Amino acid sequence: MEENKNNPNAQGQGQNQTSNQGQGRRRRRKHKSGKGGNNNAVQAQGQAQEPTKQPAPAVQQSKQIQQPSAQQPKQNQQKQGKKKQKQQNKQPDDGRKDTYAYTLDGNLYINLTNKCSNGCDFCVRNERTSYYGNYLWLRHGDPTAEKVISAVNGMGDLTKFKEVVFCGFGEPTYKVSEMLALCDFFHEKGLKTRLNTNGQGNLINKRDIVPELKGKIDFVNVSLNASCAEKYQKICRSQYGESGFEAMVEFAKSCRRNGVPCRFSIVDCIGEEEVESCKKLAQSVNVPLYIRNYITDS
Repeated sequence: MEENKNNPNAQGQGQNQTSNQGQGRRRRRKHKSGKGGNNNAVQAQGQAQEPTKQPAPAVQQSKQIQQPSAQQPKQNQQKQGKKKQKQQNKQPDDGRKDTYAYTLDGNLYINLTNKCSNGCDFCVRNERTSYYGNYLWLRHGDPTAEKVISAVNGMGDLTKFKEVVFCGFGEPTYKVSEMLALCDFFHEKGLKTRLNTNGQGNLINKRDIVPELKGKIDFVNVSLNASCAEKYQKICRSQYGESGFEAMVEFAKSCRRNGVPCRFSIVDCIGEEEVESCKKLAQSVNVPLYIRNYITDS
C-alpha cells in the first residue's frame, strides 16, 4: 500500500482502471436506452476528470535529484568516511584485543577513540589500521579510564617513559572526561602529559574545555596544517566546514591565555610557500610552530 501511495504512476493507473470500468457501464446503458447524447456527455465528463498530467511530479523530482547541491561534496565525504568505517568494523574478529596504549620513541601513547571531526588527506589511518605495528582501530568501542589503566599497568615501570601522549586514531577531545581522569593517574606516577589535537575540542564538546585542561595537560600540540580556512578545509575536510579552522586557532590562543603551554604543528609536505605562511600566522597569534616530517610508511 505504501508503494502505491508514494508512486504517482501507480495512482494514475488506478484512476484509469476506474475510468475504463465506468465507460463500460455507460456503454451498456447507451445500448439499452438509445440516449447516446446523455451518455456521451457523461463520458466526456469522466475523461475531463482523468489526471492526464499525473507523471509530472515524477519528472520534476528527477530533475531535482540531478541538480548539484552546495552540500553535496560534504555529504559525499561523510558518506565515504562512514562507508570506510563500516568496512573496517566488519573485519573478522580474530580475537585480537583493542590497543588502548602503545609505545613509540620512548613515549607512552594513549588511544581513546576512533572518532575524528576531520578527514585529513595525509592521515595515517586512511591507508591502514595499524601504526608501527600497533593496531589502533578500535573494534570493540571506546575504552573507559579504568580499561586504559589496566592496559598500562601491564607495561611494567611507567617511569621509564619520557611522557604520556594522548594521540591515537581519533581526536582525544571527544573523550575529555576519560583523558582528564588519566592525567591524574599519570601525574601520580610522576609522568608529564601531552595532548595532540586538531584544536576543535570546543566545537566537539560545545563548551570551552581549555580551562579544564589547566593542571591536567602539561603541553598541547595543535595541528595547524594550513595558513587559512579555505586551504585548511581542502586538505582537512572538517565536519564543521571552514569554521573548524577558526575554532582551532582560537583554541590555541585560549591555551596561551589560560596558561596551558601549546604550539602549532604542520607537516612538511604542504610546500615551502605554505610553510612560510603558517609561520606568519603562528607569529601573529604568538604561538610557536613545529614543522614535522610527513610519515610515508609505518
